[in-house]
Amino acid sequence: MQGHDARIARLLAFYRSAYLADSRDLNLDNLSTLQAGRLAWLDGREELANGALPLLALPPSIGAELERQQSLYQRELQLVYGVLPVCGRLSTESGPSTAFCAPLVYYEATLNNGSEGDAHLLAIDPSQPLANWRLLRQLIDDHNASLDDLPLPDAPIDAHVLGDLLGWISQRTRVTDVLAASGFPALEDQDAVAKALRRRSLSLRAAAVVALVPRGSGSRGIVHELQQLQETHEWSAPLRQLLGELQPAARQGESSPEALPAQLSNAQSLALANAARYPLSQISGPPGTGKSYTLAALALDRYLHGESVLLVSRSAQAVRVIGQKLREDFGLRDAVLESDGGSLQQTLRDRLASLLQGQVPNTPADVEQGLQRELRHLIKLERRQAKDLATRCGQALRWSRLILKAERGTLDVIRRLLLLPWVRWRVRDSVRPWALLDELRDCQQHRERLSRDYINARRASSLSGLLAEKRQLFVQYNQAIRARQSQRQLALFEDIDPQTLLTAFPIWVVTLDELHRLLPLKAGLFDVMVMDEATQCDIASALPAFQRCRRAVITGDARQLRHLSFLSRNREVQLLQRSGLPGEERERWSYRDNSVLDLVGLHLPEQSALTFLDEHFRSRPALIRFSNQWFYANRLRVMKERPSLAHCDSLQVQRLDGERARNGVNQVELEHVLQLIDEHITRYADSPVKPSIGVVSPFRDQVEAIRQRIAGLDLQRLRDFRVLVDTPYGFQGEERDLMIISFALDANASQAAVYLNRPDMFNVAITRARERQVVLFSGDERQLPTDHLLRRYLESAGEAPRPTHQQPEQDAFERALCAALQTHGVATWTRYPLAGLLLDVFCQRGDKCLAIDLIGFPGEGEGFLELERYRVLARAGLEVLPLSYGLWSQEPERALQALLQRL
Repeated sequence: MQGHDARIARLLAFYRSAYLADSRDLNLDNLSTLQAGRLAWLDGREELANGALPLLALPPSIGAELERQQSLYQRELQLVYGVLPVCGRLSTESGPSTAFCAPLVYYEATLNNGSEGDAHLLAIDPSQPLANWRLLRQLIDDHNASLDDLPLPDAPIDAHVLGDLLGWISQRTRVTDVLAASGFPALEDQDAVAKALRRRSLSLRAAAVVALVPRGSGSRGIVHELQQLQETHEWSAPLRQLLGELQPAARQGESSPEALPAQLSNAQSLALANAARYPLSQISGPPGTGKSYTLAALALDRYLHGESVLLVSRSAQAVRVIGQKLREDFGLRDAVLESDGGSLQQTLRDRLASLLQGQVPNTPADVEQGLQRELRHLIKLERRQAKDLATRCGQALRWSRLILKAERGTLDVIRRLLLLPWVRWRVRDSVRPWALLDELRDCQQHRERLSRDYINARRASSLSGLLAEKRQLFVQYNQAIRARQSQRQLALFEDIDPQTLLTAFPIWVVTLDELHRLLPLKAGLFDVMVMDEATQCDIASALPAFQRCRRAVITGDARQLRHLSFLSRNREVQLLQRSGLPGEERERWSYRDNSVLDLVGLHLPEQSALTFLDEHFRSRPALIRFSNQWFYANRLRVMKERPSLAHCDSLQVQRLDGERARNGVNQVELEHVLQLIDEHITRYADSPVKPSIGVVSPFRDQVEAIRQRIAGLDLQRLRDFRVLVDTPYGFQGEERDLMIISFALDANASQAAVYLNRPDMFNVAITRARERQVVLFSGDERQLPTDHLLRRYLESAGEAPRPTHQQPEQDAFERALCAALQTHGVATWTRYPLAGLLLDVFCQRGDKCLAIDLIGFPGEGEGFLELERYRVLARAGLEVLPLSYGLWSQEPERALQALLQRL
């Protein structure tokens, strides 16, 4: 065991050093280079960072432009409020001088509309100042010195804090003039800052700025926690397994998918079972396969088993969607703790305050117990009804075979005289299989409604009991979370049992960068950690999350985009060897080339710990067909497949005569994008439903040019239609009703086209649309290699629409049934493929669709569908009616009317 521990320690040291070498902190080096409209210097007196005011009203022209820019660049830009900038130039011996206009201290900021409508209110949390570590690392005199003693408490900047900061900067850095900053909070104007910028020395200024800056990926908190991991050998089982040490699975892990307010597929139920059993399991979720819904169901299942769940991702959007599913799809009202776009710390403060003020629903224990008993009864009833349906369909099959034999003259005399009359009587008078199926559906719906009620009653009862017994612990945690000084906060945390907090808030929705701010780095703190979009998570950032859980579920798709690293391979080998590991193991442990998903794939205990989600709900068939064929070996069941969509124009290729200019912009495609957006908005302007719009281009230059042009559109319209313009990296995890793809090439852009042949990037780009996709292309795909993805895609899209489903030769039962339906205006297709199944008969009248499961006539469809297949079709939005040949032969009109009533 000691050998394993030593190896894990070396790997932790390697990942920490790689993360430090690669980490890209928020770049605030020179705010003067930002584009117009993305920053504004404030004047007068500073009132936010010093705690004088909670909100600051910005001038309308400044606030409106910042809001517009933020809405256009929500993924790339972050709003910050900076104070005490370092301004001037720093000369170096080896090269030209470097210009700085960088705040020493900054805050994450929010911009909201005030009560006047056109007011723009700037808000920060003055107890959460952030030091500009990137700046300090460049300015500190001794590059090997620690920055940990920077006197920046978690408090507003008053005179004492300011004095300590000025002294530290003066003694430890190459800033030669700090006197100008001593007048803070009185602010210098923009001219004084501009003058300081032109100097050949650095000075600290009494100034404040609000700016939209490129987002960074570095986190000082992650670096600190990686150091803590190196210093302990009490590692969690998932962390050990991730780093190559095999861990035993639980002999029996319980999951209860039938108790959830949902109808899950077999694959989803398997994912829930794996999460209960394996220290490390994986869910593979191709585009549009309900991954977020599955993860929400998994979290709720673990909650019902009394466990705590940590939902994390690099992407705030990814985890926010899961929280939304828990609230809206599963009805969980109060057990999920998430930031909702703001500070998670502030959310926790507000929730604790609400609890301590008595804002807890009052649900007596006997109400919860009564709901639980009723839910258990419905689960048993649903199982019994499922057995009854299978039994009844089996009877229908046997009786239909006997009637058919009698009609063909192959039934022996004794059975024809004695058994046949009884069978015919039973066929006429027995309960119809579809009636049993209706009862089962009603029971399922009742059980799902009751499940929601029970979950929330249980939550309220548990919370009331917890507050009654341990209120003082919540008071103590409330003090800790509000403590302004980190040292005092840590001291208060030491005396708190975090399990009590996790009982009160059992499901946490957090980004990897937020985790260290709220919870101690304790092995097995949560029962289960679920990491979404794991291809975009680097290994180092994820390690503290693995440490905080007893079991881990990793989700992602190897066919989609992975995290970006700028660490060179040679540098990585050096870091690996410096940590005491052989350089030839770089490929296995690579921080640069491997995502978390890659490393998990190497160390899964067995194949059964992997679940592949195969039901695709997002897109119309034409929109997912290429991806399904080339990237997923046709394993995806397309749930929106319908005969009426065979000739639908959901995928359009529009060929243009555009040229790719030297700046990377195809102006003709850009103008066409604007035209398509305008047409779409005009068409649905007065509709209560506003179909969303997305524009994707593989090239950043084209994206930027499109964004600049749509900035002139009405901001409210852009919000109403949820307009998003981005590269594939910005679209991973997103979807829109209308997608416009601007490839921004021309016939001479062969070099740029090479970039498009990346499977992960290309797959993400073409799989974001729900209803319609317009592809703009100005080149000639025939000039590309025959195996180039873009050429294959355009050739596939340019093919004539697939012919309507070819009707196979029908048997007598099918012919009679279809002819009867067609006389009533019902279109029919026999043996129609949908969701990976062959439907005996597919019917459509107007907008209504119905599948018929024929039972008892010899051939491919003689048997009956298993219940799981009925459920597959129900998830695809299609009702199925089982119809036996026996009933059709005895009472065809009665059977026909039953079908027509459902159409």
